[in-house]
Amino acid sequence: MSNYHAIKRETCRICGGSDLVRYLSLGEQPPSNAFIAASETAAEQRFPLDVYHCATCGLSQLLDVVAAEDIFDDYVYLSSTSRALCNHYQGMIDSIIALLQPPPDSLVIDVGCNDGITLNCYPKSTYRTLGVEPSSAGQYARERGFEIVERFFNEQCGRDIAASHGPAKIVTATNVFAHVDDIAGFAAGVRNVLDDDGVFVIEFPYLVDMIEELYFDTIYHEHLSYLSLAPLEHLFADVGLRAFRVERAEVGASGPALRLFVCRAEAGYETHQSISDMQAAEEAWGVGQIDAYERFAERVRETGDALVELMRGLKTNGAKIAAYGAPAKGNTLLNFIQADTSLIDVVAENNDLKIGKVTPGTHIPIVSDDEFLAGGYTHALLLAWNYLDFFLDKSPFIKDGGKFIVPVPTPVIRP
Repeated sequence: MSNYHAIKRETCRICGGSDLVRYLSLGEQPPSNAFIAASETAAEQRFPLDVYHCATCGLSQLLDVVAAEDIFDDYVYLSSTSRALCNHYQGMIDSIIALLQPPPDSLVIDVGCNDGITLNCYPKSTYRTLGVEPSSAGQYARERGFEIVERFFNEQCGRDIAASHGPAKIVTATNVFAHVDDIAGFAAGVRNVLDDDGVFVIEFPYLVDMIEELYFDTIYHEHLSYLSLAPLEHLFADVGLRAFRVERAEVGASGPALRLFVCRAEAGYETHQSISDMQAAEEAWGVGQIDAYERFAERVRETGDALVELMRGLKTNGAKIAAYGAPAKGNTLLNFIQADTSLIDVVAENNDLKIGKVTPGTHIPIVSDDEFLAGGYTHALLLAWNYLDFFLDKSPFIKDGGKFIVPVPTPVIRP
């Protein structure tokens, strides 16, 4: 069990501004991937999970920063355990290659490569692949045959990789950029390692989607920033980069995502119409104004109350309820509604590193899919709701007549 350390920032991590307003508090929670043994619950640590808006650049962010070295010391999230995510990243890499057409033997880098899920999507032996992964998940990527740099990526790391491996044609960072406190140092590292015509592709949950669709469970201590185009353009301009294309991705690691294509400021890529369209849309929506964020906070409270009411009603009528999947975001939800085993018996999960432990903060036992299926559950709270369609089609639980409780944006029962 890790011992966590935290600091509290006083300024915005992108622009350095100090005009920061808290608009949402989800209470004090443990780090969302800090799955523990039942015997360790007494020593569990909690930290404020509060979101602030920067009035200067518009960035939404956590100011209570749990040390990344502690979070990733004993990391139990392995991307490749999700078949849906494997399919998503294969489609992403196929589309990037089709768009950019990098020549054979180009260096392609995945930052925050986890167990090698994205690197594994490149055609074998066509490109030189390199992963950057500071967590223990990197050992799984090595076992798959990938070269891994075991460091946190920053300005110096980018410079060192360029010196040892040469410049990169493609650098990807999927569901990673928002995890970084020194986000300017990360961006400078990308600038250092990119080839003159290289492209940095970021995929991240989109702030406006989070607000509009009420994906508040994507807020947790690993996710330090909740990103939109406007503050990112401010960041990139400071380090000599620019965004030239943006796409929507309906299935990302934490739900619907944006895929942003970034190059050196002086590179020859023409800025796509999608950038100006999104700039206009964000201006009209009010990314820089506090109003939409305050409405979001009120809706979060209403949805939490409605979900508990729905589940308690089901229990009163004889339902047997578990939860399905143990993603990090599920723990934000479970802690926010103060769930326990009086509401949810067990959590079903297929990651062996989580099975046999309990959920952070709420201490619900995590069991294998087989044990869950044998338990006679009538309903399951779908914590991995971003894969609803996949699970409706593939889950034996649904085929056997089970029902999912989908928590956001409005709690509903499916099918």
